[in-house]
Amino acid sequence: MPASTKPSVSDELLPFIHLLERESKAYSENHFPKKHNDILNSFCNAAQYGGGLRDLYRLCCSVPPLLAKGMEGSFYLYCCREKELVKVCDTKNGLIKPHKPVSRSLPPSRRPYETSDMLVFPLFSRPPRNNERAELPWRSQKDTDHDFCFYLHNSDPFESRLNILGMFAVRPISRLFHEDRLLFRVLARWIGYELNKRLLTVQNLKHLCFVNALGMDIGHNIIIPNMRFRYLFRRLKEKVSALDDLGSEVAGCLSLISGDACNHLTYRYREIQRELEDCHHELVQQHTQISLFLESLFREEHFRYGHLVLKPGKCFVEQDIIQPQLELYAGRFASHGIKVDRPHNMYQQEFPLMVDVGLLAQVYANLFSNALKYTSEIITKSGKRRKALAYGCEEVEDFPVKGMKGVKFNVFTTGPPLSSEQCREIFIDGWRADNDSSVPGTGHGLAFIRRVVEAHGGEVGCEPTEEGNNFYFILPLSPAEHREEA
Repeated sequence: MPASTKPSVSDELLPFIHLLERESKAYSENHFPKKHNDILNSFCNAAQYGGGLRDLYRLCCSVPPLLAKGMEGSFYLYCCREKELVKVCDTKNGLIKPHKPVSRSLPPSRRPYETSDMLVFPLFSRPPRNNERAELPWRSQKDTDHDFCFYLHNSDPFESRLNILGMFAVRPISRLFHEDRLLFRVLARWIGYELNKRLLTVQNLKHLCFVNALGMDIGHNIIIPNMRFRYLFRRLKEKVSALDDLGSEVAGCLSLISGDACNHLTYRYREIQRELEDCHHELVQQHTQISLFLESLFREEHFRYGHLVLKPGKCFVEQDIIQPQLELYAGRFASHGIKVDRPHNMYQQEFPLMVDVGLLAQVYANLFSNALKYTSEIITKSGKRRKALAYGCEEVEDFPVKGMKGVKFNVFTTGPPLSSEQCREIFIDGWRADNDSSVPGTGHGLAFIRRVVEAHGGEVGCEPTEEGNNFYFILPLSPAEHREEA
């Protein structure tokens, strides 16, 4: 075929083409008779009908008698809770309850073997590669209450560690011909794949049920009782007011008595009253923030749907989100010598945005928390020392698509600029810069920011400069917000 007419194939597909060629060659070399081919195809089709683990056990144990009268199959599974191999089904008895331990009679093996007139095939979570070592499913996990579930070590369950999940055995050996052995060898690979898939499904369903129940428990046992604090704070405020009234009465009585002792008593009373009022104000601020975070992070919908579920409402970002967070961090910024540069106007923002106030407040809380950790003093071009945080926003054209607008929110901090590579990776969950080892943290905060912003349809980024780093996020303006702006 001329080079110009040769069909193009992506380089990333070449390994899969070679794999298909090898599998096709191996399949053709098996020389399965028609009956064996029909059994194998019928098993694969029947497995696609669905059903749970028990149906898979029954289906597998139905294959041997279909091949020849008098042949039997047995299905064994490794139980993580008991850490032993148990028999769960066989051709003669069907499902076996309770499961029968057989660990000693069928030792784990990477290859098929014969024992007690049985041909035993190991069942793997996926096909082994080269000389890859298969592990028992509980070897690298902590204690678990699940019978047959196992921990994953990779986000792709079919790329996790190679586990030996169980055994499938057929008997009697005397009735097995060469073609029969080849059939069961191929069948065991299919059984292992299907078993792994259904075990993962069971594990994920249990996990989802637990998470959904946890979401309801949080609402019932944390968020609702948290409202009790509001009542207690109101009572505390009433007591502070009553103390203020009492102070006025005491001051009136003491005014009739002269003397330094009375003046000192009045001063001490007023001082304690001011401290109590300040404490009450700080408690209310902290409780308001924690309540907002609890109610926005622990929504039942997050757990039910498996992603952040927004509850957008109109708000002025600087007035309703940034300023309350700055008040909470003002004292800590001052104690760290960090000056806060406030914009004269947040890009003349005279209209509210539709955002999830609770989640966006946590975005700024994370940015300000990072500023406390990483802001450092620099020498400006004019030779002055500067240790500062600055925030603001600006309009962005053609975001997220041409013809639309967005708002870019910036939080700049002074310090050593990050590299371009670090700016690309810093929003990955768990990632931290090499020079951050001395600063406590998990590398989770910026990843959380990215998830919240992306849930709003926006994007995040970091821009290094000579004097520091600007962390930003862009939110799209809805058509309604465009109209209000106009």
